[in-house]
Amino acid sequence: MSGKLIVITGLDGSGTTSVAKSLAEKDPDGLFMHTPNGIFSQIRKGFDGEFRIEHPEAHYLFYLAAVVAASDEIKEHLKFHNVYCVRYLVDTVVSHRVAGVNVQLNYDLGFSTIAIPDITFFIRLNEALRQNRIEIRGKSTLDKVLDVDSVRAAFLHEFRQVCPEMIYIDNDHTVESCVDAMLSHLNALGMAV
Repeated sequence: MSGKLIVITGLDGSGTTSVAKSLAEKDPDGLFMHTPNGIFSQIRKGFDGEFRIEHPEAHYLFYLAAVVAASDEIKEHLKFHNVYCVRYLVDTVVSHRVAGVNVQLNYDLGFSTIAIPDITFFIRLNEALRQNRIEIRGKSTLDKVLDVDSVRAAFLHEFRQVCPEMIYIDNDHTVESCVDAMLSHLNALGMAV
């Protein structure tokens, strides 16, 4: 089997993790992943906050390293599974472009090639509903950054610029309806699960 890499992204609080987990559970060959993972998720707090502001390029390289490591793992998993990955290279590039780092969405780094998604879904959510979900779970540093209307607009603009082929899915109702919409797109593209 040669699996597919399905990336699910969106602003924090839009339901990316819930949707990706549900998709992976519905797929007998599905596997859920997120970035950063492993050691990178354990040490990321030291790279966020003030470090992110003072050293945006170094912050980008940390998250790029996390994506490269995840990509190596994904390539192995794709031999037997479809991988549903939350947060990937597109997120790393977009967030750092908003921070002023001049980077492009490039899967070939010269010294390493990052696994290219077969499809990327962007989950949209009504802002009031997104804010309500975030308040329930508690706000992270990035959540607070995205509270600023101009910054949130910049993120959405960069997502459209960096990855124009993304498929937008609304998550204003239930996770299940969002998953069903994604499954319809996957089936239409011959990527039935």
